[in-house]
Amino acid sequence: MVTKIGKQVQDFYNETPFPDYELDRFNSKADLASGAYTFAKILDRTIPKNATVIDVGTGTGQLSSFLSLNRKNVWGIDLSDGSLSKARKLKEKLKLDSLTLKKVDILNDKEIEDIGMKFDYVLCLGVLHHTGDAYKGFKNILKLLKPGGHIAIGLYNKYGRIPLKIRKMLAKTIFKNNDKVKDWFIQMQIGDVKDKERARGWWNDQYLHPHETSHTIGEVLKWFKNNNVKYYQTVPSSTPLYQGALEMAGVWNNANETYPIFPTRFYKQFTWIWRTHHEGGYWITFGRKNA
Repeated sequence: MVTKIGKQVQDFYNETPFPDYELDRFNSKADLASGAYTFAKILDRTIPKNATVIDVGTGTGQLSSFLSLNRKNVWGIDLSDGSLSKARKLKEKLKLDSLTLKKVDILNDKEIEDIGMKFDYVLCLGVLHHTGDAYKGFKNILKLLKPGGHIAIGLYNKYGRIPLKIRKMLAKTIFKNNDKVKDWFIQMQIGDVKDKERARGWWNDQYLHPHETSHTIGEVLKWFKNNNVKYYQTVPSSTPLYQGALEMAGVWNNANETYPIFPTRFYKQFTWIWRTHHEGGYWITFGRKNA
């Protein structure tokens, strides 16, 4: 049974699918490939072509659809019928036969078990902080990961989220949801707002969402340690002075990352107040489940 928070989030995304986009943008697989964002392309280059992949909280399916272009077994799961409906339209339009879409509540042990397989790569990007129980969600998605498999989780950071919270307060009080201010605030995060469905989806997700939590690097490192997951790196980097070259190095490597001790974590997260404010304080941690 879906929790009270889960029902609120489900209803929210049924009404405002995310990440939204105009379906007419993608009339071919080539359109989907060319329209993929830089980070999606880095993931595509990093994940082997023969790997099985599950995108947890796939939403409207852009990432899972893109990754399925070069792989034979990609899954996208989500709680929202509204978001999955758009994902299915994209799948059908482009005939993405290697993509499986399924409605799943990641806090529901039975629904996780019913997936019936484990994956080489589990991606959960921007999802756990909307569940009402991020740690339980993390433990449940680990059940989908093969021993030796790779995981990426994206969360809002407690420090980096501060500017967005200030903008939310300003939008609701001083500016009272003024359309020009809304466009300005959204342009900070996604740039071009010509795709009005995309802009509306981002505004709703960032400024009107019914539930979110924010987390620290230390918290996630504890999750990894307690669940036998090897830490690789964060994006943005948690190593002093090192910024990384993701296009060359990929994301599941730790050649240039040192384990972030508390003073380092505090310093880096403090810098994220201004370094990640365009992303709403969002960061991703990468790891590998020990065999």
